[in-house]
Amino acid sequence: MIGIIKALILIISIQFTQLSIYSKSSSPIEIILSSDNSIYEQALYGIQSSLETDYKISYYDIIISENSSIESYFQNLESSGVPLVIAIGPQAAKVAKDNLNKTPVIFSMISNPKSLGLNQKNFCGVGMDISISEFFQTLNQIDPRIRKVYAFYSSDEINYQAGEGNFRDIEYNLLYSAMNVSDKNFESTLNELNSDADAFYMISDPIYNSSRFEMLSEFAKKNNIILMTTFPALVKAGATFAISPEYSKLGVETGSMANRVLSGKSNCSKERVLLPTQSAFYINEEYANASGINIPDQILERAKQTKLFSAGITLLNENKLTSARTIFEAILKKDSNNTSAQTYLALTIEKITGTKTKELLKLANSLYANNQFLQAKKEYSKILQINPNNELAKFGLKETTIALSEQERLRGNAYEKSDKNFEAIKEYLSSLRTLPSNTKTQFELANLRKSESTKIETYLKQGINYYNERQYDISIQMFENILLINPEEKSAKEYLRLSYKKKEAIEILKEKLRNKN
Repeated sequence: MIGIIKALILIISIQFTQLSIYSKSSSPIEIILSSDNSIYEQALYGIQSSLETDYKISYYDIIISENSSIESYFQNLESSGVPLVIAIGPQAAKVAKDNLNKTPVIFSMISNPKSLGLNQKNFCGVGMDISISEFFQTLNQIDPRIRKVYAFYSSDEINYQAGEGNFRDIEYNLLYSAMNVSDKNFESTLNELNSDADAFYMISDPIYNSSRFEMLSEFAKKNNIILMTTFPALVKAGATFAISPEYSKLGVETGSMANRVLSGKSNCSKERVLLPTQSAFYINEEYANASGINIPDQILERAKQTKLFSAGITLLNENKLTSARTIFEAILKKDSNNTSAQTYLALTIEKITGTKTKELLKLANSLYANNQFLQAKKEYSKILQINPNNELAKFGLKETTIALSEQERLRGNAYEKSDKNFEAIKEYLSSLRTLPSNTKTQFELANLRKSESTKIETYLKQGINYYNERQYDISIQMFENILLINPEEKSAKEYLRLSYKKKEAIEILKEKLRNKN
């Protein structure tokens, strides 16, 4: 079965490679997975969906079994000129870091990245630690009366993770205690908490095996204690709630980091470590009820959104694109700032429309870079018609609008310097139509109108003379120019109306005479 899963992933990788429209590196990058763990596969999917280059997928256990020396494997890899390595999971990350000196190594799905050492200039990536603050905030939302929170750890390395709560608890009106336990005193220490604990934070620690988790789960349920964990799978087995990163979103972040490094726009020294920007929330309502814990509707809704997102990912993986799009759009209606839903909606739409969105974005960016702001604005707008939630297009449209308004303002400046003041006013007005908040344009337009307003009486007399001489084309231009200076000038408005009326009457008369002849 494991072999089949790995084979399927390799097939998927080929499909993604074929779909890529971006320029490729001279050789593919290497993606190494620590194992075929399902959460690593979710991250891998996110990486595949965002990478803009060819890649090869390898597994840590296969590398070990097929090579007599892991050192020689990585030496050969580096000598081959592989441009970058993505390491998913701690085993792959550690072995890549220890054996690659020049090749950039981007890690993903790593808890407590500092434990690997972050001093190497070629080592950076995406961590998966969710701040304990999210757990504390959720406790406040479930029941503001919750006071005492406990956690167990069994090693100094885990103490780093367990200790975060000591610096965050007071902020949430909680008292947090992380207790060092061993195999011998786990049960007795747990039983001492039966009348003292309101919540228990189960961190990732080797002290927990199946039997101890079951013991903890039963203990929490029996004593009305909220049991929190970072492992979604344990919620179904018997925990109140879990908060974890969106694994596929971590993959997207990893792929995006790799793109930046490969393009030369960034490097590991600049990137360092990114932390999750979006979390997933899981709850076992039945377990909570059995524990005597009432879960507010807002918490249940949060879990519902996570479940909905997972369903969307499943549909996307099954190529049921229309249904996936509907789900991601529904999530964004509830939470417009959900970056995971934004990312996967964009990916879904891209699959539906082929590569049209990326092509339009590439064109829009090129037009922007060449100062063709009006055309760029049109292309960004096209993207947003396809996907109103495309953040890159939103940002591009915003920046292009600012740049276009400035471009029009500067044209106005040039006309003003050439004493073409009416053309200058037109450009200033165009600049403000593009961006009404352009204060520079507002100021310069006001000054020019003020300067020209002293000449309105002269312009008006000239316009009336042309009107009386039946030179209506010229009078129309004169009165329109006056209204550029002062849009409320009553005489200019009236004479402009009369000029158009007289001009129209003459044209009708000429047409009748032509028809008569």
